Amino acid sequence: MANIVRDTKGFSSSIDALLFLVLVSVSAVLLAPVMVGGTQLSALHDINVAEHNSQVMLSLQNGRVDDFSYAVGGTQMDYLVNETLGPAAVDSGIYQTGKELVSGRELKYKTFADLASESVASQFTLYHDDRTIRLNMLTDEYRANIDAQMQDYLDGQIGDRYYYNVSVVWRPFRDVPIGGESRMGPPVPDTAFVESAWITIPYQTEFTRYYVEELIAGELNAIGLDLEKANEVPREQTEEVMTGHINNAINRTVDEVVAIIVEMTIEQTVERAQTAINQQIDNVVPGNNSGISDIILDEILAELKSDPAFIEDASLAFSEQITVYLQVVAREEVHRVSADEVDALVSDITDQYVSNAATIEEAKDEVLEYVFSRINISRARMTLALWDRN
Repeated sequence: MANIVRDTKGFSSSIDALLFLVLVSVSAVLLAPVMVGGTQLSALHDINVAEHNSQVMLSLQNGRVDDFSYAVGGTQMDYLVNETLGPAAVDSGIYQTGKELVSGRELKYKTFADLASESVASQFTLYHDDRTIRLNMLTDEYRANIDAQMQDYLDGQIGDRYYYNVSVVWRPFRDVPIGGESRMGPPVPDTAFVESAWITIPYQTEFTRYYVEELIAGELNAIGLDLEKANEVPREQTEEVMTGHINNAINRTVDEVVAIIVEMTIEQTVERAQTAINQQIDNVVPGNNSGISDIILDEILAELKSDPAFIEDASLAFSEQITVYLQVVAREEVHRVSADEVDALVSDITDQYVSNAATIEEAKDEVLEYVFSRINISRARMTLALWDRN
């Protein structure tokens, strides 16, 4: 016992340890407000940026443009005048006035969402086999003008504190690289705050679920007959036949959508503008330099002819050739991204029916819902990304 009492080293070490813990605790108390304050400030900053992004996004959708103008084929007209008479002629007041009279269009009191959706819908761009083909090149000036106005508007709303990137993407076939898009701003970092919203495409079409049901009614009825025999034939055979009917339903839907889009983007712009511009362009460009739309048609055809899927038929109008070609390409692209989904859908439907978990009508509704979900003709996605410059 005496030896233990005389051992002061253990006692001293205990005091040192306790003193160290006290000092650590005091330091934690002193530094806690700073640490918590920094976290709170960071969280508050994030909340403010996110709220600001939402406000700017809403403002961008609903911001009204009182006066918006462009020239159909304006870029191509400028090119011809520049090649013929030089850059000075393009900037001349006489030419600009003449261009406006010939092919000028003026839109009043439209929102940015309206103008942006019309811009992407009018492009109809095809991304296929590592190539990009835009079928409507008469609206270059439209796209350039709306992009410039949106950029001016965002610069005024956001100021110098944030970087931003805005995109409008239209994909009439879900996950398929066919449609139109507009992008501005630097690449988006992972730390950016992103806000997205759907905007309406200005196509006047009633492509509803009921419309699709009427369109593929024959395939749906055939699927019902296949299921009725599911217990009488090998399962593989049932699923193979059902897969064929679903793919046929997708094909019919794709073909219909392509026909609608070509009518809106080609027949109502390129072919109509071809006649109007060719008749009036001589009044603006000296030297009988008409045929701007002919040049555009030739350029598009030259691009398409490099694709083996394109079939040139002199007896068909330009829009008809485009329709046939796009139907082939669109089918290929849709089936490429949907093949696994269709297989899974068929297997699931078969399981439900043979186990009495679903009726034939419920199975047909499930197929209809899937085919309809592949089409997104009437909406585009507008996205705004915002991040701090610091």
